[in-house]
Amino acid sequence: MSEKKSVKAGRPAFFSDPEIDRLLAIIVRLMTEHSVLSERVKTLESLLIESGAITREALDAFEPNETQDAEWGQDRFRLIKDVLESGANVTKQ
Repeated sequence: MSEKKSVKAGRPAFFSDPEIDRLLAIIVRLMTEHSVLSERVKTLESLLIESGAITREALDAFEPNETQDAEWGQDRFRLIKDVLESGANVTKQ
């Protein structure tokens, strides 16, 4: 008799191994985050370049200062934490 698996909130699991479901959830979350952010960055870059506020060369040459680097490091940490936690909702029943 096979074990019935579900995800919290009652959704069915897709694979016989719950770890594969966890990995799939992590990958989907990461793909979603990447897609949204990528489109947003491309939009902002296009608007800034088209308006003459910045050149492509200046954009490519930019390096963050210490404060920005620290803040962005915290944002990276939160993203990694959120992505890894997105796979933690698969349980056996």
